[in-house]
Amino acid sequence: MDGARNITGPGSAALKYDILTALLVTATQGEATEARLALRLSLLITARFNWRSGTFSVGRREMARMWGVTERTAKREIAEMRARGWIAVHVPAARGRVAQYRIELPRVLAITMPHWQAVGPDFAARMVAAPDPAPEASNVVPLRREAALPEEDGSGWARAATQLQAQDPAVWGAWFAPLVPVGVESGILTLLAPSRFLAEYVTTHYHSRLLAAVSGQGVREVRVTCE
Repeated sequence: MDGARNITGPGSAALKYDILTALLVTATQGEATEARLALRLSLLITARFNWRSGTFSVGRREMARMWGVTERTAKREIAEMRARGWIAVHVPAARGRVAQYRIELPRVLAITMPHWQAVGPDFAARMVAAPDPAPEASNVVPLRREAALPEEDGSGWARAATQLQAQDPAVWGAWFAPLVPVGVESGILTLLAPSRFLAEYVTTHYHSRLLAAVSGQGVREVRVTCE
Protein backbone atom coordinates (compact mmCIF):
# COMPACT_ATOMS: atom_id res chain seq x y z
CA MET A 1 0.00 0.00 0.00
CA ASP A 2 1.30 3.38 -0.95
CA GLY A 3 2.35 5.20 2.23
CA ALA A 4 1.41 8.52 0.66
CA ARG A 5 -2.01 7.31 -0.45
CA ASN A 6 -4.86 9.70 0.35
CA ILE A 7 -7.14 8.60 3.18
CA THR A 8 -10.01 10.80 2.06
CA GLY A 9 -12.17 10.64 -1.05
CA PRO A 10 -13.23 7.58 -3.10
CA GLY A 11 -12.19 4.31 -1.53
CA SER A 12 -11.13 5.95 1.70
CA ALA A 13 -13.67 4.08 3.83
CA ALA A 14 -12.17 0.71 2.90
CA LEU A 15 -8.66 2.04 3.53
CA LYS A 16 -9.64 3.22 7.01
CA TYR A 17 -10.86 -0.25 7.89
CA ASP A 18 -7.68 -1.77 6.45
CA ILE A 19 -5.49 0.44 8.66
CA LEU A 20 -7.50 -0.47 11.75
CA THR A 21 -7.47 -4.15 10.78
CA ALA A 22 -3.69 -4.09 10.41
CA LEU A 23 -3.32 -2.50 13.85
CA LEU A 24 -5.81 -4.80 15.55
CA VAL A 25 -4.29 -8.01 14.18
CA THR A 26 -0.95 -6.70 15.46
CA ALA A 27 -2.64 -6.13 18.83
CA THR A 28 -3.63 -9.80 18.94
CA GLN A 29 -0.44 -11.33 17.52
CA GLY A 30 2.45 -8.92 18.15
CA GLU A 31 4.90 -9.05 21.02
CA ALA A 32 3.62 -7.63 24.31
CA THR A 33 4.66 -3.97 24.05
CA GLU A 34 3.90 -3.73 20.33
CA ALA A 35 0.50 -5.37 20.84
CA ARG A 36 -0.43 -3.04 23.68
CA LEU A 37 0.56 0.08 21.75
CA ALA A 38 -1.27 -1.11 18.63
CA LEU A 39 -4.47 -1.62 20.62
CA ARG A 40 -4.22 1.79 22.25
CA LEU A 41 -3.48 3.54 18.96
CA SER A 42 -6.48 1.75 17.42
CA LEU A 43 -8.69 3.22 20.14
CA LEU A 44 -7.32 6.72 19.56
CA ILE A 45 -7.95 6.39 15.82
CA THR A 46 -11.48 5.09 16.31
CA ALA A 47 -12.44 7.70 18.90
CA ARG A 48 -10.53 10.84 17.98
CA PHE A 49 -8.79 10.62 14.60
CA ASN A 50 -9.69 13.24 12.00
CA TRP A 51 -9.34 11.42 8.69
CA ARG A 52 -9.59 14.63 6.68
CA SER A 53 -6.65 16.33 8.38
CA GLY A 54 -4.81 13.12 9.22
CA THR A 55 -4.37 14.15 12.86
CA PHE A 56 -5.79 13.58 16.31
CA SER A 57 -5.89 15.78 19.40
CA VAL A 58 -6.28 14.08 22.76
CA GLY A 59 -5.23 15.38 26.15
CA ARG A 60 -3.24 13.18 28.51
CA ARG A 61 -6.13 13.00 30.98
CA GLU A 62 -8.54 11.84 28.27
CA MET A 63 -6.06 9.24 27.02
CA ALA A 64 -5.60 7.92 30.53
CA ARG A 65 -9.37 7.63 30.97
CA MET A 66 -9.85 5.80 27.66
CA TRP A 67 -6.99 3.40 28.29
CA GLY A 68 -7.78 2.85 31.96
CA VAL A 69 -4.31 3.93 33.12
CA THR A 70 -2.71 6.79 35.03
CA GLU A 71 -1.77 10.03 33.29
CA ARG A 72 1.87 9.16 33.87
CA THR A 73 1.41 5.87 32.02
CA ALA A 74 -0.46 7.62 29.20
CA LYS A 75 2.44 10.06 28.82
CA ARG A 76 4.90 7.16 28.71
CA GLU A 77 2.86 5.27 26.10
CA ILE A 78 2.61 8.28 23.79
CA ALA A 79 6.35 8.83 24.19
CA GLU A 80 6.96 5.20 23.22
CA MET A 81 4.77 5.53 20.10
CA ARG A 82 6.77 8.63 19.12
CA ALA A 83 10.09 6.87 19.76
CA ARG A 84 9.01 4.00 17.53
CA GLY A 85 8.05 6.43 14.77
CA TRP A 86 4.36 5.53 14.80
CA ILE A 87 3.20 9.07 15.53
CA ALA A 88 4.72 12.56 15.48
CA VAL A 89 3.75 15.91 16.94
CA HIS A 90 1.91 17.97 14.34
CA VAL A 91 1.13 20.99 16.50
CA PRO A 92 2.82 21.24 19.94
CA ALA A 93 0.75 21.70 23.07
CA ALA A 94 0.22 25.25 24.21
CA ARG A 95 -1.57 26.91 27.08
CA GLY A 96 -5.20 25.86 26.90
CA ARG A 97 -4.57 23.57 23.91
CA VAL A 98 -3.53 19.92 23.79
CA ALA A 99 -0.94 18.66 21.33
CA GLN A 100 -2.01 17.55 17.88
CA TYR A 101 -0.46 14.37 16.50
CA ARG A 102 -0.21 12.83 13.06
CA ILE A 103 0.11 9.13 12.34
CA GLU A 104 3.20 8.07 10.37
CA LEU A 105 1.29 5.67 8.11
CA PRO A 106 4.26 4.11 6.27
CA ARG A 107 5.88 3.17 9.59
CA VAL A 108 2.63 1.82 11.03
CA LEU A 109 2.08 -0.32 7.94
CA ALA A 110 5.65 -1.59 8.12
CA ILE A 111 5.38 -2.78 11.71
CA THR A 112 2.02 -4.46 11.08
CA MET A 113 3.17 -6.24 7.89
CA PRO A 114 4.32 -9.51 9.54
CA HIS A 115 0.74 -10.11 10.71
CA TRP A 116 -1.19 -9.36 7.49
CA GLN A 117 -1.28 -12.98 6.40
CA ALA A 118 -3.16 -13.87 9.58
CA VAL A 119 -6.11 -11.87 8.25
CA GLY A 120 -5.94 -13.65 4.90
CA PRO A 121 -4.04 -13.65 1.60
CA ASP A 122 -6.56 -11.25 0.04
CA PHE A 123 -5.85 -8.69 2.77
CA ALA A 124 -2.07 -9.11 2.50
CA ALA A 125 -2.26 -8.73 -1.30
CA ARG A 126 -4.41 -5.62 -1.02
CA MET A 127 -2.06 -4.03 1.48
CA VAL A 128 0.86 -4.22 -0.96
CA ALA A 129 -1.37 -3.39 -3.95
CA ALA A 130 -0.71 -6.82 -5.46
CA PRO A 131 -3.39 -8.64 -7.49
CA ASP A 132 -5.80 -10.66 -5.37
CA PRO A 133 -4.95 -14.37 -5.30
CA ALA A 134 -7.17 -16.70 -7.30
CA PRO A 135 -10.05 -18.23 -5.33
CA GLU A 136 -9.40 -21.64 -3.84
CA ALA A 137 -11.69 -24.56 -4.58
CA SER A 138 -11.72 -25.30 -0.86
CA ASN A 139 -13.69 -23.17 1.60
CA VAL A 140 -10.62 -23.06 3.84
CA VAL A 141 -8.58 -19.90 3.18
CA PRO A 142 -4.83 -20.63 3.40
CA LEU A 143 -2.72 -18.19 5.38
CA ARG A 144 0.16 -18.42 2.91
CA ARG A 145 0.39 -18.99 -0.82
CA GLU A 146 3.43 -20.07 -2.75
CA ALA A 147 4.63 -17.21 -4.95
CA ALA A 148 5.74 -18.29 -8.42
CA LEU A 149 9.33 -17.68 -9.45
CA PRO A 150 9.92 -15.48 -12.53
CA GLU A 151 11.16 -16.85 -15.84
CA GLU A 152 14.62 -16.02 -17.14
CA ASP A 153 14.56 -12.75 -19.11
CA GLY A 154 18.24 -11.86 -19.33
CA SER A 155 18.19 -9.42 -16.44
CA GLY A 156 19.52 -11.91 -13.90
CA TRP A 157 16.44 -11.47 -11.75
CA ALA A 158 15.25 -15.06 -12.22
CA ARG A 159 18.43 -16.50 -10.69
CA ALA A 160 18.41 -13.92 -7.90
CA ALA A 161 14.74 -14.66 -7.21
CA THR A 162 15.46 -18.37 -6.87
CA GLN A 163 18.17 -17.60 -4.32
CA LEU A 164 15.98 -15.17 -2.37
CA GLN A 165 13.07 -17.63 -2.29
CA ALA A 166 15.33 -20.40 -0.98
CA GLN A 167 16.78 -18.13 1.72
CA ASP A 168 13.44 -17.03 3.17
CA PRO A 169 10.18 -18.08 1.48
CA ALA A 170 8.06 -15.79 3.70
CA VAL A 171 10.08 -12.66 2.91
CA TRP A 172 10.21 -13.67 -0.75
CA GLY A 173 6.44 -14.04 -0.97
CA ALA A 174 5.64 -10.84 0.92
CA TRP A 175 8.24 -8.44 -0.52
CA PHE A 176 10.22 -9.76 -3.48
CA ALA A 177 7.65 -11.75 -5.48
CA PRO A 178 5.63 -8.64 -6.51
CA LEU A 179 8.75 -7.03 -8.03
CA VAL A 180 9.03 -7.05 -11.82
CA PRO A 181 12.37 -6.56 -13.61
CA VAL A 182 12.49 -3.59 -15.98
CA GLY A 183 16.02 -4.23 -17.23
CA VAL A 184 19.71 -3.65 -16.63
CA GLU A 185 21.43 -0.47 -17.80
CA SER A 186 24.99 0.57 -16.95
CA GLY A 187 25.14 -2.17 -14.36
CA ILE A 188 21.94 -1.04 -12.60
CA LEU A 189 19.05 -3.51 -12.31
CA THR A 190 15.71 -1.72 -12.06
CA LEU A 191 12.80 -3.50 -10.42
CA LEU A 192 9.22 -2.22 -10.56
CA ALA A 193 7.09 -2.44 -7.41
CA PRO A 194 3.26 -2.29 -7.41
CA SER A 195 3.20 0.45 -4.75
CA ARG A 196 5.40 3.22 -3.40
CA PHE A 197 5.15 1.74 0.08
CA LEU A 198 6.53 -1.61 -1.07
CA ALA A 199 9.31 0.06 -3.10
CA GLU A 200 10.40 2.19 -0.14
CA TYR A 201 10.20 -0.67 2.34
CA VAL A 202 12.28 -3.03 0.19
CA THR A 203 14.85 -0.31 -0.48
CA THR A 204 15.13 0.55 3.21
CA HIS A 205 15.15 -2.95 4.68
CA TYR A 206 16.29 -5.37 1.98
CA HIS A 207 18.61 -3.47 -0.36
CA SER A 208 21.75 -5.30 0.76
CA ARG A 209 20.03 -8.68 0.40
CA LEU A 210 18.91 -7.79 -3.13
CA LEU A 211 22.40 -6.62 -4.06
CA ALA A 212 23.98 -9.81 -2.72
CA ALA A 213 21.54 -11.93 -4.73
CA VAL A 214 22.41 -10.27 -8.05
CA SER A 215 26.16 -9.98 -7.44
CA GLY A 216 28.30 -11.78 -9.99
CA GLN A 217 25.77 -11.18 -12.76
CA GLY A 218 27.19 -7.93 -14.06
CA VAL A 219 24.99 -5.88 -11.73
CA ARG A 220 26.54 -3.33 -9.36
CA GLU A 221 23.36 -1.67 -8.09
CA VAL A 222 19.66 -2.39 -7.67
CA ARG A 223 16.92 0.22 -7.80
CA VAL A 224 13.33 -0.44 -6.81
CA THR A 225 10.87 2.07 -8.28
CA CYS A 226 7.14 2.54 -8.58
CA GLU A 227 5.11 3.90 -11.47
